[in-house]
Amino acid sequence: MSKLNYALSAVFASTLTVAASAPAFAADNGSIKGTVKVKGTVPKAEALNMKSDPFCAERTAKDETIVADGKGGLKNVVIRLAKGVTGAAPAAKGDVVLDQSGCTYTPRVAVALAGQQILIKNSDQTLHNVHTYKGPATLFNQAQPQGFPPLKKKFAKSGDVVKFKCDVHPWMTGWVVVVDNPYYAVSGADGSFSIDDVPAGKYTVEYWHEKLGTQTVDVEVKAGKPAALNLELAAK
Repeated sequence: MSKLNYALSAVFASTLTVAASAPAFAADNGSIKGTVKVKGTVPKAEALNMKSDPFCAERTAKDETIVADGKGGLKNVVIRLAKGVTGAAPAAKGDVVLDQSGCTYTPRVAVALAGQQILIKNSDQTLHNVHTYKGPATLFNQAQPQGFPPLKKKFAKSGDVVKFKCDVHPWMTGWVVVVDNPYYAVSGADGSFSIDDVPAGKYTVEYWHEKLGTQTVDVEVKAGKPAALNLELAAK
């Protein structure tokens, strides 16, 4: 074999290797993109009164129960595929991190696959108390002094909405929504969201907000195309 033919064969073999390692399903997938907006008047976010703790009193934060921009884009809405996903869910990758920082939960809203490990950190120089609820029932209640390692927890049941509170600092609230598949998003500051690499098909999308409730809508995802989904929740 000539040097030229050898070189061409090597390039061809390399190309085949790359093609074989690329996701075979990528061309059959689409995406869901859109925004969530709030309809109606949103109360002005008030500053939190954190004077009960000297450490917290040196920080400032606003109530994040409802966060919307000037165009009604709604933050912290969980959008997920609730029906229509087939096959086994892929294993969770990495940990979900929920941090107590500046005497607030960061992020305020997180999503975890059922059984995925959640690391609950205390980055503040003060005592926090991690008290979690499913509805009115306590799941666990554990003190976390400053400097202690992260708490490691898992929630096994998809569909659960777990509320995080701090008995030391009652204004602190966080949420973890438990899902059974990786097709979800949390809306950003302008209400936008994107769920990528969704297999083509028909689905029921559920969107949840801590104050404004839960709604569902049907959507069809086509291969290689984004499905536009503009959602709305009414202010209460």
